[in-house]
Amino acid sequence: MDTFFSIYDRWNGLIPLIGGIYATLMAAGYLPRNPKDPERMALWRKKFGPMMMVLGPILAVIGLIQIVIHL
Repeated sequence: MDTFFSIYDRWNGLIPLIGGIYATLMAAGYLPRNPKDPERMALWRKKFGPMMMVLGPILAVIGLIQIVIHL
């Protein structure tokens, strides 16, 4: 059980890293490639895009820092 927690602590920053990258790509318009409702996606980008373009990279850097600190 101790090994499991050791692995969890080591790779815990992977979740915010991937989430930050995904949020940034989604706000930039690269994801999803073929949205089911393009008008709804454009409305989402107009509403949340600028905020996600700032918060996504910050979240990714926080995840990267967590990974580097626990190596």
